[in-house]
Amino acid sequence: GEVFALLGPNGAGKTTIVEIIECLKKANKGEVKVFGIDIQNVKKQVEVKKKIGVMPQNFNAFDWLTVRENLEYFRDIYGSNRSVKELISLVGLNKKKDSLYKTLSGGLKQRLGIAISLINEPELLFLDEPTAGLDVELRHELWDLLKKINKEGKTILLTSHYIEEIEALCKTVCIIHKGKILSLGKKEYIMGKLS
Repeated sequence: GEVFALLGPNGAGKTTIVEIIECLKKANKGEVKVFGIDIQNVKKQVEVKKKIGVMPQNFNAFDWLTVRENLEYFRDIYGSNRSVKELISLVGLNKKKDSLYKTLSGGLKQRLGIAISLINEPELLFLDEPTAGLDVELRHELWDLLKKINKEGKTILLTSHYIEEIEALCKTVCIIHKGKILSLGKKEYIMGKLS
């Protein structure tokens, strides 16, 4: 039920770690369990994938589909009953529901990406650098959306290299560098060590 962050510079290994947990890459060593399921067991990965939502670092949708059509497409792929209208409202895209994806600003595209990641009603949401490349105002708007989603009970694992993002959103932080954990703990403790 919390927001957990992987914090580190570009190239630290944040995306690789997340892709392993999401069952997209195989770990070279170690053990990974999601919901108590050992993801090394490929047959069990299907159970994990049904319970997670993912917005990759370089999210993209279909340029020539509208916001609504993109959500309907992904809803049909997942066989989900989630209301597209409800998701559009949740992420604040009501006025843009009939706009083509390619015409949206960067911040609105990220909002659609978050809506798509919620289409299967996941228990755990992975957001890989969700505000990268956004200006400060759009970043703050997206933080408000993520706080709202978290308050609704979603657990969020996000990667970031913005310390202010971690301070605004997260409860627990893991700082990594070159694939190694440098520090792990409650935000206040970790931020105190960085000061």
